[in-house]
Order: sequence, then C-alpha cells, then structure tokens
Amino acid sequence: MTKQRGFTLIEVMVAILLMALVSLVAWRGLDSVSRSDAHLQAAAERNDELLRALNQLQRDLAQRATTELLEPLRPDADADAKPIRSGPPALVLRGGGNGPPRLELVRVAPSRPGRLLRVRWWVEGDTLYRAASTPSTRYPLPAPGKGVAVMSGVSEFDLRTWRPGKGWATLTGTPVENPRGLELTLTRQTPQGTEHYRQVMGPFE
Repeated sequence: MTKQRGFTLIEVMVAILLMALVSLVAWRGLDSVSRSDAHLQAAAERNDELLRALNQLQRDLAQRATTELLEPLRPDADADAKPIRSGPPALVLRGGGNGPPRLELVRVAPSRPGRLLRVRWWVEGDTLYRAASTPSTRYPLPAPGKGVAVMSGVSEFDLRTWRPGKGWATLTGTPVENPRGLELTLTRQTPQGTEHYRQVMGPFE
C-alpha cells in the first residue's frame, strides 16, 4: 500500500499567505473601482444639475412675455375704461456696484394660456435660486414666492448685457430693462477643482 503524504505546516502557511495577498489585491481593486464609480456618479449629478439650471433659464427667457402680452390691463370689463397701469418690462437685470446680480422676468405661464408669472434668479451664499409667482391675468402680478435651490457650490455669478455698437457692459447698479443680449458667467467649486462656465443668450427681440 502506498503511503499518502500530507502538506507540511510550512506549505500550509505559504498557501494561506498567498491567498491573503490575492484577497488584499482583489479588495483594493474592487475598492478602487467602487471609488471611481462614486466619483463618476457625483460628477454626472453635478453636470445634470448644471444642465437643468441652464436649460430652465433658457426656457424662462424663451417664454418671456411679448409686448402684446404686456399691454396695460383695464380695471374691469368696460372696454372704454382707462388702463390702470402699464405692464412691467419683460426682462430686468439688477445689481452691480455693491449689490449681487439678479435677473427678473415676466414669462408665459406653462400650460396656462393668457396667464403670466414673474420669475427671479439670484445667488445667495453659494447656492443659485429660482423663484416664481402664482400665474395671473391681472397687474400687478404677484411677487415671486419662496426660492428653490437649483445649483450649489456657486462661488461667482455675474451678468452682462449687450449694447449694440458698444459691446458687453457690466451692471453698475442701475436696472437694465429688456437688453438685446445676456451673458452669464458662473464659477463653481467641485471636488475636482474650480469650474468656469459662460453662456450667451440672445439676441432678444
């Protein structure tokens, strides 16, 4: 009968050590893949947040009220009554100087024909906010409600207006009504570093 030979203690220890090394390498590889996936997901979420904010701003500007919609409203149904007041400008930029930039506009209410609402965009702290009013058919339109945070990590938010024949102009503290063009510059702090964005919108009719 052939005598079976088992493993020595040293051989078992070597095998266990090799298995431990392989497990460590595999764990570090999985951890690296997991961290990379988490970073990619976070970056994708930040990009989606930025695109949602810019797309919403573009929709607001594209749906801003026309001159016809901003005609003075009459105090009652009497066609001979005098207008109570003129409508507000469709687009106003405020700030500059010592005040933070703020964009205000009047736009058509989504899915509410004949109704208008006021919209305001501004930065407070490191967050970009958007506020909208209740749709209405009469002036004065209700003031925008509580702001909704649309993007975080904003360290700089600047607006410039286009002046035909003169180029881009920064805000100086005097409100600018119905500019022909708008330039938005945005600086955002992310785990990967500082990101800069520039968006030009217009020309507006």
